[in-house]
Amino acid sequence: MNNNLIKPPSKLQLLYLRLMILIGVFCMLFFTYSLFKKSVIGYQPLYWLLMSTFIYTFFKILYEWYHYWSISVPTTPPLTKQYTVDIFTTFCAGEPYEMIVETLTAIQAIHYPHQAYLCDEADDPYLKSVCQELGVHHITRTKKTNAKAGNINNALAQSSGELCVILDPDHVPTPDFLDPIVAHFDNPEIGYVQIVQAYYNQRIGWIAKGAAQQTYQFYGPMMMCMNSYGTVQAIGANCTFRRTALESIGGHAAGLAEDMHTAMQLHARKWKSIYVPAVLTRGLVPATLSAYYKQQLKWSRGVFELLVTSYVQLFKKFTWRQKLHYGLLPLFYLSGFVFLINFLIPVISLFMDVFPLRMDFSDFLVISVPFITAVILIRHFVQQWVMEDNERGFHVVGGLLLIGTWWVFILGFIYTLIRKDVPYIATPKDIKDEKNLRYNLPNIVVLAVSVAAIAYGLHDDWSPFTLFMAGIVSLNCLFMIFMLIASSELKFQGYVGRHATLFSMVSQVQNAKKHFWLLRRRIYGGVRKLSLILTVLAVCISIYASRNSDEDSGSVVKGPSLISYHTAQKDILADTVNEIKAQEQILANPSFFTSVKGVIYSKGNYWYKNITPLTKKIIMDDFDDMSKAGVNTIKIYGPNIYDRSIFEAADKKNLKIHYSFWMPDPPNFLNDTSYLKEQSAVILNIVNKNKSNPQISAWNLGNNSYQQLAQYYQEAQLQQAQQHYISFLKPLAKAIKQADPSRPLTVDLFSSSTLASTISLLHEQIPQIDAFGLIINNKHALKFVKSDLKAPFFFSSADPTALAGKEPSGGAFYANWQDQQSGVAITLDGLKDIWGRNKPYLYNISKRWHGSVANYNLPHVKILKPALTTTPGSSLTYNALIYSYNKWNIAGYLKNDLKFEWYLIKTDNWGNATDMKKLGDGPSINVTIPQNDDRYRIYLVAAKGNNMTDDYTTLNTPLQN
Repeated sequence: MNNNLIKPPSKLQLLYLRLMILIGVFCMLFFTYSLFKKSVIGYQPLYWLLMSTFIYTFFKILYEWYHYWSISVPTTPPLTKQYTVDIFTTFCAGEPYEMIVETLTAIQAIHYPHQAYLCDEADDPYLKSVCQELGVHHITRTKKTNAKAGNINNALAQSSGELCVILDPDHVPTPDFLDPIVAHFDNPEIGYVQIVQAYYNQRIGWIAKGAAQQTYQFYGPMMMCMNSYGTVQAIGANCTFRRTALESIGGHAAGLAEDMHTAMQLHARKWKSIYVPAVLTRGLVPATLSAYYKQQLKWSRGVFELLVTSYVQLFKKFTWRQKLHYGLLPLFYLSGFVFLINFLIPVISLFMDVFPLRMDFSDFLVISVPFITAVILIRHFVQQWVMEDNERGFHVVGGLLLIGTWWVFILGFIYTLIRKDVPYIATPKDIKDEKNLRYNLPNIVVLAVSVAAIAYGLHDDWSPFTLFMAGIVSLNCLFMIFMLIASSELKFQGYVGRHATLFSMVSQVQNAKKHFWLLRRRIYGGVRKLSLILTVLAVCISIYASRNSDEDSGSVVKGPSLISYHTAQKDILADTVNEIKAQEQILANPSFFTSVKGVIYSKGNYWYKNITPLTKKIIMDDFDDMSKAGVNTIKIYGPNIYDRSIFEAADKKNLKIHYSFWMPDPPNFLNDTSYLKEQSAVILNIVNKNKSNPQISAWNLGNNSYQQLAQYYQEAQLQQAQQHYISFLKPLAKAIKQADPSRPLTVDLFSSSTLASTISLLHEQIPQIDAFGLIINNKHALKFVKSDLKAPFFFSSADPTALAGKEPSGGAFYANWQDQQSGVAITLDGLKDIWGRNKPYLYNISKRWHGSVANYNLPHVKILKPALTTTPGSSLTYNALIYSYNKWNIAGYLKNDLKFEWYLIKTDNWGNATDMKKLGDGPSINVTIPQNDDRYRIYLVAAKGNNMTDDYTTLNTPLQN
């Protein structure tokens, strides 16, 4: 590639780049802020492990962006002075003769006057003759110390050129190699000039390709920025030194990372450096796994050694940018620990059934996508300054190879701690098939453990969260499989070469890849031009999604009615004393399932955007608490992904299950008969699949769809819709009883004015229904539960406030076990609150059912609303009231040990809670009134230990006629 094609960024390009970096930093800060909220902390050990990897990644990206901030390309000054130049290359026993001869021949073809030296560690007779033929000085030594550095220093002592070029024996220079370099030394402060390290064998296989890809960004934009910061790094090859600079530090510095050590010494002596982004040589990149691993072990051990020795000694002599550069550059090799942690987090999560974050995946996307987009687009934007067109792209192979090198980096760090020496061995240059089992063994172990984690995790707890973690572990498996395939690619290539058909197929794939490569180039080019716009767009979309996500959360949820008990009417119409006593007798003793002491368990229905992932361990803990409360039966809605875990937990805790199906919504009974058939098939499939399950004691068809038809249809269509409902339900009930005649079949109905007539109709039309489950949402609904109901009944979903003081001895399911906060609904009808604290009714129910829940002794609380108009945008004060000393008292004026929490709850058009945000703590709260204030409620929680009490109200007191 012609050097003059690499041009510095224009002012506009630099402005775009810096704006993108600033946006990226903002996105990173927002991402970090969101992750460090207490509310998202899951299992703390895994959480902090995950945060450590994020923090490392953040610093690594910031270090990269710091270098992109000031990309610069030095102008080649006019040549005003002739320098004497010595060019050194080395040879170690076993390296290919052809490679050395090619390099020596190319050195002698360089136009600029120079002297060439072969530093021959083997004192090889053949190479002596080659040197004599080519006019190259042959130098060897008997005292072999300090490896490559000692070899170079021996040659420096036997030469006299003002400039000294160090070339690796595999790097073939171009004839104009010295032309853009020499003139920079006219500045007497320049100690060395570094150029690009490029390769000619990177297409030979995945190892070579990946190793080369790992260098593209470094030898392009990052090194260009080092020109601006005075931190240009000397690389082991293609570096031209001023002799007096090397002499000022006692010659080429020794070590496994001798190039970095030399640069540190020179910078400490205040010598300056220049990076010329020009491809003037091409060399060999490691093409086999063993060669690559040996190179990486040598480098990681070497740079860690410099960090703990030379960096400490030279720290005060560096500029602040050099301190930053040499302090952070070695930490790249800590990525081995980061990769290991990333392997372990999902594996531990699957084995222990715990999760690092309490955050829904969609919320994680909202906070992470802008940051990830910025990282990708900035990286692509700066690829305008890589050396060659083929260096642009995502560099996937390089990334996979880096991940597969995790254990080598860790080994280099451990060797540094225990002070174990790693011999300086030149990177093997030969390309041959090899046995890689011992090199692949750590990755094979990771693969085996990952597969075991997936198998165990999915067998133990089949849930959306274990599936997600299993997906992440599967990626780890793919990374390890890639390493196994890449390490055997040369063997595969040999096999392909011996089979014509396979060779033809591979050739066709390669040809297709060429066309795809051209397409990608066009796409990348377009992305680079639009990088800033795309970055801003990603941020805007994320902001929009975060602000509007709750607008989509009012959808219908499978489970009991979401109308909160707090909005229920509190008055019961007057009845005679005899009627009241008769009704209390009915309520206390429902006519069906008299031994059932139940509660609805709906956690599995609200998994989407739930702040707490539901795991099998949580289910087991919940069931254990239920047993202590006297519960012997749970009601669940399915089919659900948690069914298997719930069945297993119920078996271990000796709980029975009423399995309920959510009936289709009213609109389906006139417009979508195909959906009805599908739902029938689903229900029957579950019945047949689970009819032998001993934990299931009854089947239930939930929802009161029949009664809701009147809300959806006018009189002209209502009768037709009701007929369709009966036509749907009758064959379904018959099919369920035929499939499983031993278990009762029940249907839920809403306790309303139509209850008696609906029961009479359905009982007559569908005799297969054994009993009816009554949905009791409030006290007003109790008036419709009378002795003249024409069929057996039980309480299928009872609000605890409705039955307060009338707790039945059996035949009831309370709704729900625990409140839920998810992306689709907020439920506040549980016996426990969202955070697992006991509500006032749990003790009374437990006492009635002979449970062992500790006594509940918190006072009642209420919300005192301001006597002012709720004007949107105004700030009003709400106070907590406590009932104490036989009267209501303002909590702020009364000494108490309650902890008060205030929440703003948004509702939909039907009064169902859809979103909840915390306002603050304390006995009072200032609330900024939102737009559409009639759609909002205030929720007050007063807690002490594991108990709580609450109140829920509108923002104002509505006027009544």
